[in-house]
Amino acid sequence: MVLESNAQWIDTVVNHLDEFYKRVDDKIQKEQQELKASKKKTELETKLAQEMKLHNELTERLAELSRRGTELDRVCASMGRVTIADNDKSRLDNAKENYQLAKELTGIRLNFSAPTNIAKGYIRSESRKLLQPFEIDMSAGGDSEDLWAVIQSTAAPGWNFLNDKENRPNN
Repeated sequence: MVLESNAQWIDTVVNHLDEFYKRVDDKIQKEQQELKASKKKTELETKLAQEMKLHNELTERLAELSRRGTELDRVCASMGRVTIADNDKSRLDNAKENYQLAKELTGIRLNFSAPTNIAKGYIRSESRKLLQPFEIDMSAGGDSEDLWAVIQSTAAPGWNFLNDKENRPNN
């Protein structure tokens, strides 16, 4: 009888301990789940903060590009209204005619993409079947006389017009 009562008592204690262990295991499992959820939440909040920062930067860039686009549209619209005055148009037409005449008389062809201080191009001599390139640095003392010398040497190298007093126009 004592054995039975001890066995019942032990069974009761074991059952109570099993229930206690079960509650502790459930509580530990619940805490671990909450910890995982908390970590996941923190991770998502960090990603959200990064995405929000990126969103704000991109919004600022978009606003800046929009401002630049508006400014560019305004400038383009104002450029569309640019006109050439009649006086300037006639000067431009005269300059074109003079250039065409110089091309025909001298055979000169200018390279307009050269720097502004460089006279560059070539001279074509139909009679001699010759293309003579030239490049004169105007900032280093070059002038129109140098260009005329190249034209003269290309057109007729034996004729010294610049030093020929007899054929030189009177001044």
